Amino acid sequence: MTAVAVRQLRAEPERDLLPPVAIRSLGSFAIHRGDEIAPSAEWQSRKARDLLKILVTRRGRPATREALIETLWPEQDPRRTSNRLSVALSTARAVLDPEHRFGPDHFIRADRYAVLLECENVVVDVERFLEDARAGLSRYRAGRLEDAVQLLERAEAAYTGDFLEEDLYEDWAVSLREEARAAYVAVASALAELADGEGDHEAAIRLRLRVLERDAYDESAHLALVGSLVAAGRHGEARRAYGRYATRMEKIGIEPGSFPASMSPSAPRPSRELDIWPATSHERMASGA
Repeated sequence: MTAVAVRQLRAEPERDLLPPVAIRSLGSFAIHRGDEIAPSAEWQSRKARDLLKILVTRRGRPATREALIETLWPEQDPRRTSNRLSVALSTARAVLDPEHRFGPDHFIRADRYAVLLECENVVVDVERFLEDARAGLSRYRAGRLEDAVQLLERAEAAYTGDFLEEDLYEDWAVSLREEARAAYVAVASALAELADGEGDHEAAIRLRLRVLERDAYDESAHLALVGSLVAAGRHGEARRAYGRYATRMEKIGIEPGSFPASMSPSAPRPSRELDIWPATSHERMASGA
């Protein structure tokens, strides 16, 4: 190594050599500090965990202190809960950085009025998932299938569960949970179409079943599953799957579609089912749509 290289290495900030801090929010919630997971005892209270979760749902946008206090301690005297917010903030910072390797605002920035998560300084799994999903689907819609596959497969593997599954009844988690779920459905559906187009109907079946685990009333996924089963020669299972689909549609007052024909072996084109997570205007311009 040259003397110049040594000087450059010494000039690198120490934080660049430290293991990353990551927030896992898909499925179970956890904080990863390098190779270790933060013990639950470090949180001291559920409110500190909830504070960090709420900041994750803000996706780098600031949340006012008043809004956080009202969400965490509804209908309580703000003169008392203001101090509680400060304690919860200190606890969340300590869990992310127990050895105080960084300044207090490195992961969570706060002033007198607002608090935000510095997403550039922490890995958030749902953000990486959505980034890969958007990029993969954008390439898929543009017909760049080879470029799309790796991104779509990485996104599909990263979706280990719905966003903050332990907080199903918290209003503040609903929006991001629904966005992530819709993204997963679009990703899995795209991969299933690719698999059917390549004749790998078993892979398509597995993917379509995963979609139905997320939404048992997804009509397009039901019919596509039946088509994949027919194409795989699993005719008895196809009839039973169609029966389950018809029963579910009748429960919600929708007339079932006709029994689908065998899947075409030709290369797939993006279907209407992918529009549940539509492209952004930037993506439509990039694909020429």
